[in-house]
Amino acid sequence: MVRKLLCLTGILLSLALPRPAAAQVTFYVGGDGEKSFIIEGDDIGARSEVELAIVYDTQNLANPKVSVEQGVVTDVSDSSGTLIVKAEQGEDSTATFTVHLTFENKGVLPAQLFSVTGRIVEPDGTPVATKTLPASNPPLLQSFSRDEDATGGETGMSTYLADILRSERNVLQRFRNFKGKKGLTSYVALFDRMPGEGFVQDPPVALSDGQMSIRVLCTLDGAEMSAPDDIAVSDAKLVRLEKGDRKGWVVTVLPNPGAWDSSLIVKVNDKIFEFPLVVAPRVKVRKDLSDLEFLAELDRFNPELANLNKGEPIQYRHALLDYVFTANYLAGRQDTEGKAPTGE
Repeated sequence: MVRKLLCLTGILLSLALPRPAAAQVTFYVGGDGEKSFIIEGDDIGARSEVELAIVYDTQNLANPKVSVEQGVVTDVSDSSGTLIVKAEQGEDSTATFTVHLTFENKGVLPAQLFSVTGRIVEPDGTPVATKTLPASNPPLLQSFSRDEDATGGETGMSTYLADILRSERNVLQRFRNFKGKKGLTSYVALFDRMPGEGFVQDPPVALSDGQMSIRVLCTLDGAEMSAPDDIAVSDAKLVRLEKGDRKGWVVTVLPNPGAWDSSLIVKVNDKIFEFPLVVAPRVKVRKDLSDLEFLAELDRFNPELANLNKGEPIQYRHALLDYVFTANYLAGRQDTEGKAPTGE
């Protein structure tokens, strides 16, 4: 899927995410001028109710004005820097739902949206899982340019427009879309790596305990890939960038504690690639389970994380629990002496 990137003060990245039926909707946030912003969401069901809670910089912004494309605004309220926008998607569910925000600029510093949180309810009352990219600020995304120090650095990206190409390897989304029979074999198969992605993660499954880092080998343009123009991470900390021994570049990141939806974003030759990291919170899971024991342990495991992702539709919470359990099972079976990717 090809979309356009809108970037505010060098930090706001938009990432294209095709949404299967009844799957998660992602809201993309970007700058639309000096004192304007744009929020977009794809594949929202016809006549669905959409609510956005937008926290903005009251030191530099005031008097927000709201307009909506492919929908109708039903209510707007503003209280102490929190703007609540309620709207309804139009009749065409394939049209991009777009909110335009325009403010009066009362400060001298670059203005920001600190956070955007979405809520969607379909006409039959079914809630739809949502996600916002970027998710929160500060910082919205940690990033650095190759012109800066590449070890633990955090700098802004320059504002630009670029085509976005997205890796399809999102294991959590596979669990959400899975319609087959639950079991050890079928769940493990959901972690299989797609060929030709241009990314290799080591370890293949990581646990977000605040200590386990991930090294990702990037070979997007083959062995002679030049250094990335920009790199950003979502729900993780960027640690370093280094040249692979024989090909590509290796990016080291540290997922935030408890993360399960971290991503690596790389800009190469004016193209943006997102690589969803395979990461899950650490929980106690035996690594020597048989097929029958796997299902039995999974049933007993669910109540342990009953509050995980609370507020999401029940089917997505169950999918997340199954994903976390299977990820910990696989992580326990990984060769801890395995070699990290070096570009060999």
